[in-house]
Amino acid sequence: MPQPMVPDLTKPADATGLKKASEDLKSRIEEAKKRNDMPLDSTLGNPKWDQDAADGHLDRKDDEED
Repeated sequence: MPQPMVPDLTKPADATGLKKASEDLKSRIEEAKKRNDMPLDSTLGNPKWDQDAADGHLDRKDDEED
């Protein structure tokens, strides 16, 4: 993972450098959100999943092994 851009506080602020750092950080945050995006009806997000699967339609037969 690349190191974050840290402004040098001993020099006057460079607006273009800060804008670029801000844009880079915003794009990295957006990419992280996209990677972690889960559908609402996933196993973790659907409290009725156990009830819906109780009829056994998702069960494998005994002879089906990985």
